[in-house]
Amino acid sequence: MFSLQSKKYTIFYSLLSLNLLLWVQSCKETPSNPPSQPQMNVAPSPSEEVQEQEPPISNNAVRKEFSEWNNYPTLDTAIKILENGDSTFFKTPIEDINQLFLDIKKSIPTSLKTNGILARVKVTETLSRKLHELYNVENTDLNELDQTKIDLIESHNNLIFQINKTREKEAQQILKPI
Repeated sequence: MFSLQSKKYTIFYSLLSLNLLLWVQSCKETPSNPPSQPQMNVAPSPSEEVQEQEPPISNNAVRKEFSEWNNYPTLDTAIKILENGDSTFFKTPIEDINQLFLDIKKSIPTSLKTNGILARVKVTETLSRKLHELYNVENTDLNELDQTKIDLIESHNNLIFQINKTREKEAQQILKPI
């Protein structure tokens, strides 16, 4: 009799545990898409993607930096024009692009000479050179050209974001108690 009763309790606790486990699992969030609707991943065309991208930050903080950083407005203007579809700056001789980035690197204000900003300037420089080369090659893959444009615009937005982040960090100088 004792063994029969212990088996009943064992079965009862097992079923109770299983029900508890199933109840906890059913409380989790349901998927956002109902299972009856299949998910479709449609890649937007590069022109649509460029238009949909909005800079995640404002350029207001960067504008005051132009007074300290003489050559940056030229790059900023060239990329803004590229966003609108005009790529004439990147069709200029490579020496002009090289000189622009050399001047940008030389004239970076000391408050902005951080590794993050220097790295983002270098990425923007590399993508600018790549875009220049793609415009000068006769058999250019249009998908690669469009992707390079998108990457260049994104790298420029990342540079602006890093400048804003650096300025914001400077403005939050917290005095530590001695």
